[in-house]
Amino acid sequence: MQRIHSYTTDQSTEKINSPLKRKFVFGVIFIVVPILGLLFTWIGFRIMNQGKQETLEKARVIADQIVLTRQWVTDVMGGVYVNVDSPGARGVSYATKNKIVTPHATYRLFTPSMVTTKLSQYSFEKKSYQFRLSSLEPLNPNNRPNDFETTALNRFKADKSREYYRYTDTHFDYMIPLLNTRGCIKCHTREKKQTTSIIGGLRVTLPYENIRNSFTRSIWLLAGAGLCITLVMVLVLLFFTKTLILKPLDELEEKSRQLSEGDLTARVSLDTNDELERLGKSFNQMAQSLMHNRDNLEDRIARATEDLAHANHELLKLDKLKSDFLTNMSHELRTPLTAVKGSVNYLERTVKDAEQLEFIGIIEKNISRLTRLIANLFDFTRLEAGAIEWEFSKEDLSQLVRDVIDITSPLALQKQIEIHLDAPDTLFAVIDFERMEQVLVNLIDNAIKFSEPGDTILVSLEKSGSETIIRVKDQGPGIKKENLETIFKKFYTAANGSGTKNQGAGMGLAISRAIILAHNGSIHVESIEGEGSCFVICLPDQDSQVE
Repeated sequence: MQRIHSYTTDQSTEKINSPLKRKFVFGVIFIVVPILGLLFTWIGFRIMNQGKQETLEKARVIADQIVLTRQWVTDVMGGVYVNVDSPGARGVSYATKNKIVTPHATYRLFTPSMVTTKLSQYSFEKKSYQFRLSSLEPLNPNNRPNDFETTALNRFKADKSREYYRYTDTHFDYMIPLLNTRGCIKCHTREKKQTTSIIGGLRVTLPYENIRNSFTRSIWLLAGAGLCITLVMVLVLLFFTKTLILKPLDELEEKSRQLSEGDLTARVSLDTNDELERLGKSFNQMAQSLMHNRDNLEDRIARATEDLAHANHELLKLDKLKSDFLTNMSHELRTPLTAVKGSVNYLERTVKDAEQLEFIGIIEKNISRLTRLIANLFDFTRLEAGAIEWEFSKEDLSQLVRDVIDITSPLALQKQIEIHLDAPDTLFAVIDFERMEQVLVNLIDNAIKFSEPGDTILVSLEKSGSETIIRVKDQGPGIKKENLETIFKKFYTAANGSGTKNQGAGMGLAISRAIILAHNGSIHVESIEGEGSCFVICLPDQDSQVE
């Protein structure tokens, strides 16, 4: 079975390093936890405010109760008479001299202020709450105000406030004004002058530390409960996410990996009754389709391979027949051409008529062209068949290039073209001398053919590292970019500057390339259309080929 090779990319590695579970946990932490934190913080502030409000309401009730008690005492003849020998009358400074003496006891008048002071003493002993009276102009020195009371009394007079309070770490102070009523005029009148409408204030002090600590514990319990709820919620969500999402995704990932490795029998088995199950069914359909297409493709490839093998066998037979035919025909053609060329040479020596000599010259040129064509065809068939016996030896390339320039100079002079050589005096390389001469003749001959009168051809030779580089540069019409590789194919003829094809069978560059490849070298052309061409040959050092 054919295997499909898998590959791993950096992107897939990053996905593996950032699993969905981790993303989900961070999502819960950065979204759910802050929201729950803000919610529980708001609830905590509400609890603290509720505790303060409850303490304030309690102080108001106590203050109202004390004011009502004072009002009752005021309405009962401006006070109540108390036995001076009773425990409740001890430690009280009497504000009036009113008293009632009986055979059994003496009773003194307790004013509303005195009653309030005694009640304050009782509450202080019980440690439930404390209260006291104060006034900016007290009749009793014990009723002088402290800083908090002074601030409250001044505010009552200034802006007609009806209550004033403060919270501290240990207690809560609450104060209300005491208004001047008809029953209060007798005690709170000096020099027959009535006092203001506010005669003083009542301060109630409640212990707040225990209340504050209680609410603080409640807030910590709420925070702990919120943390537990958050953790439970995260764990529950993780469980459901792993069970309902991550587990099916893991199975899909595993089956996808098996499929990418070539196991087309991999199938997903999901029973979630949701989109993941539909995705699994789509995956199975895709895998089934891939298996079906692979089987069909393998059958088609097998049939095509068999057809290609048969066609290749036939082509090889035809190619061999072609090569044999060309070899035999080129050999057979060279024999009569040799006789014809000998006859033409004889006629050229014996005929004296100028017009006849001109015709003989035309015949000789065409015989030479036909001879070169047959020789190229013969060489190409031998190169393709690998039948050439190479004779590599260490030769002087500089001298070889100079000889080739001498050979091609008559044609260059005829077209008024100059050939310049840029080469060292000697430069040795391991080459097949005869075949390399054939390549150089072909390149320089092509450069002359595509050049215009007055142009210059530059032939350069240099040593570069472990390579010997030969360049043949002309000033001809150049070669189109799309033809830079095509010109080395057999039977291809390039167009000249006028757009017409040059004469030739299109085998010269193909033979040259085959010869250079046999030297383990390379040949290519650099050309800009309209500016000329430069053929470059690179020959590596091959001392090992010299016997």
